[in-house]
Amino acid sequence: MKVALILLSRAKYAWGILWGGYLLAIAVIAALIATGCLMLPELLRSPGFYQVKVAFIFILPLLTIALCATLFADDFSEGTFAHHFSYPYSQLLVFAERVTVVALLLVIYEAALLWAIDRWVIALSTAQLAYIIKHSLSVNMFVGGLAALSSLLGRNMAVGLGVGATVWLLEYFMSSMPLNRYYLFQAVWPVSRFADQSHNAIALFVAAGILLFCCLLLLGKGRGWLVRRQ
Repeated sequence: MKVALILLSRAKYAWGILWGGYLLAIAVIAALIATGCLMLPELLRSPGFYQVKVAFIFILPLLTIALCATLFADDFSEGTFAHHFSYPYSQLLVFAERVTVVALLLVIYEAALLWAIDRWVIALSTAQLAYIIKHSLSVNMFVGGLAALSSLLGRNMAVGLGVGATVWLLEYFMSSMPLNRYYLFQAVWPVSRFADQSHNAIALFVAAGILLFCCLLLLGKGRGWLVRRQ
């Protein structure tokens, strides 16, 4: 019982850190994305599954960037660094609780949106659902890890938002030109008919894992570095 109460208390604290005064903006972004996704059949006169791919692989990462930019930014900011330094918990726990809360929020949101699309827009087959889940997860994990690490390094939520949004825009407009083969939106707009979408998803998963590991490493080692700078 005591452990459960501690976990509940930590989850509430992580929720407060992630949301704060940012709640209204996140809610507006989520509502706009959901509305846009449900209206895509009217906006895009294309086969139905294409619209779902655009919604989950191209549009939804914007919400992930907005959420993940708040993950760790407050911990190393000037006003709250002393509080972060006083945590009696390991940085692994801090990392796990923040990532878990964001992951749950996104999973609940995506599941509800998928249900709404399947119910009112287009009936999705099992293969189509698997495709959306795999490629949406890889893209969202990558941009989320990038936004989280950037906000942690920059000690400001705006840095995470800026970096995440900039990469999202560059990938869209440049269509993989720097990397030639790997592309954030490969599953929606393949850069060539020879591009392997599964390999692209695996590469994004690996890159996301590296970014999240860097976040954990910085949380564990970065405090000492920042203390020496004070």
